[in-house]
Amino acid sequence: MVSATMRRVAADETHLSEDRSDPDEQHSRFAGSLPALALGSFALYPLISLVLLPEGTRSPLGRGVALLLIGSALAAALAIARWAPGWIRIAAMLVTGFVGTAVTGGVIAKRLASGIGVRELAGILFAAASVTLVVIGWRRGLHGIRRAWGRVAVGFLGSVLVAQLVLLPAVFAIDATNRPRPEASGRTPGDVGLVFRDVRIETRDGVQLAAWWIPSRNGAAVLVLPGAGSTRDDVLNHAALVAGEGYGALLLDWRGHGGSEGRLHEFGWGAEADVRTAVSWVVRQPGVTQGVGLLGLSMGGEIAVTAAAEDTRVAAVVAEGVSVRTFADARQRSNQWAIPLENDALMFGLVRLLGSASPPEPLVDAFRRIGDRPVLLIAGDDPAEAELGPLYASLAPETVTLWGLPGTGHIQALSTHPDEYRTRVLSVFDGALLAR
Repeated sequence: MVSATMRRVAADETHLSEDRSDPDEQHSRFAGSLPALALGSFALYPLISLVLLPEGTRSPLGRGVALLLIGSALAAALAIARWAPGWIRIAAMLVTGFVGTAVTGGVIAKRLASGIGVRELAGILFAAASVTLVVIGWRRGLHGIRRAWGRVAVGFLGSVLVAQLVLLPAVFAIDATNRPRPEASGRTPGDVGLVFRDVRIETRDGVQLAAWWIPSRNGAAVLVLPGAGSTRDDVLNHAALVAGEGYGALLLDWRGHGGSEGRLHEFGWGAEADVRTAVSWVVRQPGVTQGVGLLGLSMGGEIAVTAAAEDTRVAAVVAEGVSVRTFADARQRSNQWAIPLENDALMFGLVRLLGSASPPEPLVDAFRRIGDRPVLLIAGDDPAEAELGPLYASLAPETVTLWGLPGTGHIQALSTHPDEYRTRVLSVFDGALLAR
């Protein structure tokens, strides 16, 4: 009886001692489990956004491939965490954490601005997991530095260098190729007193582009092209200007914008082919018997210049807010010392890798190839367009007219100088389109 009681007491004491294990040991166990917890949180966001709740339409095959890729990446990460040498584990944590930080800045931050849902909550966990992996990676990688301030200093400086040389261009590249679809405001040409048709134009690769067509009354027509992140309703006032003078006007939603199918591309790479298709559609419309011109804003202006260089049917171009579209254009800027040059090279390289199109002809070459067709180039006080506008105009001084507007914001010329804008734009189109 006594021996049995003593055994129970001994067992209770053993159990109690296990429950009161060394706090340092408990902390060590928790710290050791942090990478696995962070990795699980890291994998949750792509699982939800690509497989469970994907944006747009994704086929079962596409979801299956995404699930396979996520599972394979997770299995590889777990294998590295379990069997790889310590320095490989540290490098993997840092790389994964920094990549996740870039995705956070390029994708998740934009989606959080539009509201909080399941995908966005998973994105918040993804961001926290990314930072956690970076912190753990630095702590383990710098463990050999004895002084705490030394570890903090090296970790901070290392993070700053990675952020400047890698993360910043990566964030811009991811953002340029993965932005949420810009939605239209609901306004139509009818709201500015114009008669129009809602049309769909099929591209050569089968993508349906949404557009509005305002019939021509003077035989000529103008394609009105919005900028990146904008939709056709953002250029209603510009369309009203030309349509009020009798020009037909086609207002186009770019791929991945508004009512159009396809994938968004912030630099509009590949959109020249869509403009050619749209021009072919316009010249077939009843009443279009004379010339066709392009009026583009920001990215739309850059696409207009490149499209005109490739398509001689375009008789005139008005391009406002033109700046940089390729690495060759970026190299023309005066700030191209080592770090900005590296940033631009990496960003445009990643855009090509992550996007769905190859880089177009540089603007510096496109301006030269437009030939004798008139171009009105409008530059506000945005640093890039203010600096590059005179350069672009100098490439074809006989045909490119630069209208510089210091103190005017990006693509705000119609708002700030409505009378002069009207006079200049109609002068270009009247002379080139109606004289044919």
